[in-house]
Amino acid sequence: MANNLLRLCLLIGMLTTFGCTQSKPYDAIATHPVTGTVHINGVPAQGALVRFWPQTVQPGVKYPISPVGKVDASGTYQLTSYEGPDGAPLGEYVVTITWPDPDWRPPGGGMPPPPPDRLLGKFGDSKKPVLKFTVVDGQNNVDPIVLDNAKILEGSKLPSASN
Repeated sequence: MANNLLRLCLLIGMLTTFGCTQSKPYDAIATHPVTGTVHINGVPAQGALVRFWPQTVQPGVKYPISPVGKVDASGTYQLTSYEGPDGAPLGEYVVTITWPDPDWRPPGGGMPPPPPDRLLGKFGDSKKPVLKFTVVDGQNNVDPIVLDNAKILEGSKLPSASN
């Protein structure tokens, strides 16, 4: 029995060592902080998703990285490529915006599908971007994105302009 316990301890030790020496499960390249603001029809677009689609090759990764930022209550977003507000790799990007409506319910009830885009997909197509932006070394501040008179999904609830 002591022999089996010793084998088990050795096996656990080998697995732990093997697990600690493994490389990251993904290719990672340097990122740079990117922040900006989004206001739609006069209000901060809280919950909107701002996605940066790479237009240049990103050396060192197998698959292109498309950083995304979620707009907070003040209208500010910070991009994330891997974890937290780590930013985006260097390069040229086109920018899209979608604004999921988590409170939307389909007419007639039932289990709701994924939330629809409050902006009806108008600003979510990378072939028709909201803007173009180049991420450079260091802090990157994107010009404010202001979309006035944007058509909003019928029945969608928006925050009031006083927030």
